[in-house]
Amino acid sequence: MKGRKSESGNDWQLEWTGPTTADIKCQSWNGFIDFLHHDRALKQKQSYIFRGHASVEWALVPTLKRSLDMDKPPWEDTEKEEERTLNAFKKYCLGRRGHNPPQLEESEWWALGQHFGLNTPLLDWSESPFVAAFFAFNSSGLDSGNVVIWILNKGVNKKPCIEKLKEERHIEFLTPYLDENSRLINQRGLFIKTPEMICLTEWIKQISEEGAIDLARVLIPSSEQEFALDSLDKMNINELTLFPDLLGAAKYANYVANRKKKKP
Repeated sequence: MKGRKSESGNDWQLEWTGPTTADIKCQSWNGFIDFLHHDRALKQKQSYIFRGHASVEWALVPTLKRSLDMDKPPWEDTEKEEERTLNAFKKYCLGRRGHNPPQLEESEWWALGQHFGLNTPLLDWSESPFVAAFFAFNSSGLDSGNVVIWILNKGVNKKPCIEKLKEERHIEFLTPYLDENSRLINQRGLFIKTPEMICLTEWIKQISEEGAIDLARVLIPSSEQEFALDSLDKMNINELTLFPDLLGAAKYANYVANRKKKKP
């Protein structure tokens, strides 16, 4: 952004794209590591969360919004659609959650549904940039461009221009306490919910004061996939640890077998 000083390091450069938004362009996986450890890149007093995308084309829009008619205005019938979807899920869960299941709050119902593939108004994030990186790179269909790790400031609602808005216009940060979702725990996961399921990149445009990063994209070449996944595996970030069930065991077994095939 014109007038703002950019930052750079080993194999990465930060370019401002708005008052508190930025793109961090990494030339390599090691560039991403260097960026995370740079003392001025992400202010330590800020609390950031992360989300991985396999493509720069993917928007920060929840699955329920994507399933609706995108020609409608974003505020039209979103509450009714949320209520209809959640009520249907609760109905069809009867008798399927085991004997004497615990009562759940609304956010916990949404989290449970997201875990099992329900279209929800939530976007899942992680407190770990490396977990987000795993989900960005762990795809069999990466294109020749970049993967994206999104960065969001959890304190964004405290910005003066956001604080003065009604609370329902704020971003909701949800961390459900749910024993039925061990994946959420292992992935250090949490969720956000935007007003009327609006795309986060549109919501953030309300912030006009310059300041520390509130929302950023970290771009890493998808050609770094094999190196990145191997590096993450050495950190014990893999399908075996992030999916602590039989599915995770099977997927990790496939990963190990395929890795051995590639060795000379």
